[in-house]
Amino acid sequence: MYYSDAVNSYQKTRVETVDDLKLVIMCYDATIRDLEDAKKLHQGQAMEATYEKIRHAQDIITELLVGLDYDRGGVIAQNLSKLYNFLLRQLVGINSRKDTAMYDHLIRILSELRSAWEQVRLNSLREVPVPTPAPARAWGVSA
Repeated sequence: MYYSDAVNSYQKTRVETVDDLKLVIMCYDATIRDLEDAKKLHQGQAMEATYEKIRHAQDIITELLVGLDYDRGGVIAQNLSKLYNFLLRQLVGINSRKDTAMYDHLIRILSELRSAWEQVRLNSLREVPVPTPAPARAWGVSA
């Protein structure tokens, strides 16, 4: 019981203290993991467990969707909205299909989006301006 509480506390703290871009990447990671697990469960005919993984993936994608900032994101936010809605539509009946190939298609889309967000994050970390020391600013010198 104590171990479980400690793990839950750690995970909560990890999510609450991470930067926004890293949180988005973590959401993609969790969704990809859910779909990989769901595919395996589906292939093993464990449909109730498959449904739980799919439902969790849907919840995460829904959070990504409602978290879009259309004012700041413009066309990118609109395109992400379309992609997220596509993913959600595909997940609605995925567990009733015999073929599990759709999982691979959705995982590929999510993996590409994850890679793009990772690149955005890396670029944003490199663009952090180095503060100019106060004496240099007073003399109009920039770093």
